[in-house]
Amino acid sequence: MDFYTRNLFTLKSKYPLLAQKIEKTEKLSSVEVIQSKVGIPTLRIRNNGNEGILLHSAYDPLKEARNFIAGYNLKETQFLIVLGFGLGYHIREILKNYPWIKLVVVIESNLPLLKNALNLLDLSFIFSSSKVKLILEENPVKIEKELHSLGTILLTGKTSLIIHYTSLILLKKEKFIQIKRSINDAILRARANLTTNITRGNIFQKNILTNLPQIINNSGIKNLFGKFKNKPVICVAAGPSLNKNLHLLKEVKGKALIICVDAALKAMLQQGIKPDIVVSIDYGEGTRNLFKGLMDKTLDLYLAADPEVYPKILSDFKGKKFIINIHKPLTQWISKFVEDKGTLQKGTSVAHAAFSLAKAAGGDPIILIGQDLSYPGGFTHSEGLNLREKVLTGIDKKTGKKYLLSKNKDGKWQGRDLIMVEDIYGNEVPTDAAMYSYLIYFEEMIDSTGATCIDATEGGARIRGTKIMSLRKAIEKYCTKSIKIGEILNEAAGKQERVKLGELKKEMEKVIIKLNEINFWAKEGQKVIAKLYREVKKKKPHLQERDRLIRESNSLKDKITKVEPFIRAFLEQEMYSYLYLVRRKTNLRMDQLSTKKRLITQIEKVGIFYEGIREASEKLSKDFQIASSLLGNLDCL
Repeated sequence: MDFYTRNLFTLKSKYPLLAQKIEKTEKLSSVEVIQSKVGIPTLRIRNNGNEGILLHSAYDPLKEARNFIAGYNLKETQFLIVLGFGLGYHIREILKNYPWIKLVVVIESNLPLLKNALNLLDLSFIFSSSKVKLILEENPVKIEKELHSLGTILLTGKTSLIIHYTSLILLKKEKFIQIKRSINDAILRARANLTTNITRGNIFQKNILTNLPQIINNSGIKNLFGKFKNKPVICVAAGPSLNKNLHLLKEVKGKALIICVDAALKAMLQQGIKPDIVVSIDYGEGTRNLFKGLMDKTLDLYLAADPEVYPKILSDFKGKKFIINIHKPLTQWISKFVEDKGTLQKGTSVAHAAFSLAKAAGGDPIILIGQDLSYPGGFTHSEGLNLREKVLTGIDKKTGKKYLLSKNKDGKWQGRDLIMVEDIYGNEVPTDAAMYSYLIYFEEMIDSTGATCIDATEGGARIRGTKIMSLRKAIEKYCTKSIKIGEILNEAAGKQERVKLGELKKEMEKVIIKLNEINFWAKEGQKVIAKLYREVKKKKPHLQERDRLIRESNSLKDKITKVEPFIRAFLEQEMYSYLYLVRRKTNLRMDQLSTKKRLITQIEKVGIFYEGIREASEKLSKDFQIASSLLGNLDCL
């Protein structure tokens, strides 16, 4: 079997779609194959008519790879991102001589060059490795998306980046900068998600269970899918530029579906403009404050909210509601008894959810206003909103580094990281890490939609993939025909999904019983681990007692881990912070520890597990009991 056939066969078994892309790709022609002094190939790459640059050493590519990797301090690295594959010599070096590295993510943006590599060497060792994740992509947005899916893993240990610069010689400087930034963006966004899950993860499931009556009694968002096909939809966010053109929406009422985020509702009502749909997805109590003094004005409005939203939003909203389903273990379990309500690509902000709804409804064009994603003029939100705050830019006199200044809860100015991005006029505008991650996600969403997307914000960050246009011009061009919006929304809101309420109530009682059993096992496990820890710490531990305690702990742990998969998933969602700590300990370099230290680390890890299970099962049991009582007043179906 020749090299290319062997390599392609290996790729097809692990990356079938990538293999298809490679098969359709032509080899790079501007290269010369050179046999190195040690008898293995390298390539000379000609670029813009010059003499060319060697991809790897003409003397000994393997020795060069060893020296190249040795130049990085990888002693504590568990996860490695490598930009540039070349002929794979440096990847081979990592896999053979750095066994403690658990995952190697290889990003290669030049498919023709990779096809040359497949013809020159047997790379099946690399492609078949369980440690290797291959990303063959030149689109920075798609690279960011693939890396983000690995974000939680990458944050459970030290992650390092290696750049094989000669592999990127044919890459334009601008594209290289974009790809490198996409790697940082993925880590940044993953860290933000991780922080949210750790600090607020235990609230999500409580909100879902509290919202169960609302989930059952209201129409699913799927009843709006495709109802506004090829009709203009305007998404209203609460950015500082909203003041420039919000008043123009009076002219489009009934000529475009107007979807606003909850934070923008007050500004719209102050202008005497009622949106058609308000979107709210945030789980925190502060979200209810966005509706302060407004709920009595919502009778003729429609709300789109997901099951994790703060419960007082759904219960207090006077108008009709659409429920957005989400892909979480608890909602998937509920879907066994409550017909699916339909899902949206919720994203990382309420503005993403509003855009996703516009897309799902069939909107074309989708017009964005108030979507600054930055702080033009030094403000966070539109005028007249309680959320509006002043933001300043400071400069560190020692380093010259710029940073953002905003007031904390105590009214004191506090510095935070500043990111400068291009605005719609080609100038730079300040934003922060969270807002920048929203921008990146918007660009991903827009990249995957076939609708015309118009940025009519008239300020703020440049959103790639949108057409920049004033709202006045967008209205004159697209919002000219009447649409029976009220009839469409009313009909959709009147539809009701099927519910097996009796079965749901019975299964909830079974879950409560099982959670109480798990809680007992976890408490017993904590007692055993405490005894085991004391025994192992002794200068001369009693080995038989140690082994007995280990067996007892393993037995209790087995009982917990072998419960029904859906209950295990509920617990994992609830104890995110504990699982993160367990994974961090799992990714320690055990080969550097003594036998005793390794055992103590294992005991500590199991102790964290038991503590997380005990706390999660106790809280979940209470939340299920409250939800069960809320359903008690509903009629069985």
